[in-house]
Amino acid sequence: MGVNNDIRRAPAIRDRGTEADLEARLSAGNRVWVVGDIHGHLGTLRALIHRLRLDEEDRVVLLGDMIDRGPDSAGVLSYIREHPQIVAIKGNHEQMAIQSLQATSIELNTTWMKKGGASTWGSYIVAAEGDLHLAKLRFAQDCAWLADLPSHIVLDRWRLVHAGYNPHKDIEMQDEKTLLWIRGAFFRHNLPIDENRTVLFGHTPTSKFGKVGHVAHSKIHLDDGRPSWLAMDTSAHNHKDPCIAAFNLNSSEIIRQRTLRSEQWWIDTKSRESPIAEHYGLAELRRRAKKAVAAKHKARRRLAMAGLSTRAKSPISFRVVKRKLPLVEKAIPHTGIQTQDSVIFHA
Repeated sequence: MGVNNDIRRAPAIRDRGTEADLEARLSAGNRVWVVGDIHGHLGTLRALIHRLRLDEEDRVVLLGDMIDRGPDSAGVLSYIREHPQIVAIKGNHEQMAIQSLQATSIELNTTWMKKGGASTWGSYIVAAEGDLHLAKLRFAQDCAWLADLPSHIVLDRWRLVHAGYNPHKDIEMQDEKTLLWIRGAFFRHNLPIDENRTVLFGHTPTSKFGKVGHVAHSKIHLDDGRPSWLAMDTSAHNHKDPCIAAFNLNSSEIIRQRTLRSEQWWIDTKSRESPIAEHYGLAELRRRAKKAVAAKHKARRRLAMAGLSTRAKSPISFRVVKRKLPLVEKAIPHTGIQTQDSVIFHA
């Protein structure tokens, strides 16, 4: 991975194989969806993918910032890596996480911890059920995968990038730091960055363009009438209209998936990260343990109310039937068959 190199100044990386595959699918009339920043909202991402109703030849491209801030970044990466129809490019939050991987050890990047990394690290600890060694192993494996992601994807009519391009540098001579971090200098430029391609990017929330929860577009247009750029970070964690959006490169259709109520973590905290960041997931583990104990006590109370012993050994289960005849003490016949007066039958 070249840990000792300054990856911030490394040249922007493309994956020509992925680009050729996506272009061939577009030419064949298949759908290629582009999705903005996810930020650890696994349930919402899964709901969006379900709504896209993907055919076998369709593909989804994620514009980076798949992790941080949300409740399950570890789960998001696991889902993406296992899904055969999803490809991704790198975002600045992935870049910060990668810098925590130092050869064979994990040294958590302090800048990353302050910018949403605590929730990601906490999600790995929770996923490993508190096993720190397993959490580090899974995190290191995911970081190695993230490090190999391309910085951008260039197609015949589109450029897919996380943050944007420096308008004052040759479009083919950009560095990775620029593509992952730039903001105003890119989208405020009064000329198209690429005269032949619309740029789809995330990173900057569309609320900055007055489009809270909706895809924003440039007022500058290409010769074919398309906007010079489309902003895709509809913000999965804004307070007004949180959602994740997908854009169809073939039809220009947009599908928005509102952030699931169960993942709107900001309702219960003033923090800029989900509660899983508290004590790096340990607080969540304690909460789950207390919930499990409470559920166990509740089950015991229900058994007691039904007149069943809580000491019954698993896997015995019971069904309670209505007694039609008065309960009369009778000796069980030698055959071992119970009488019809029995109140409880073993299932």
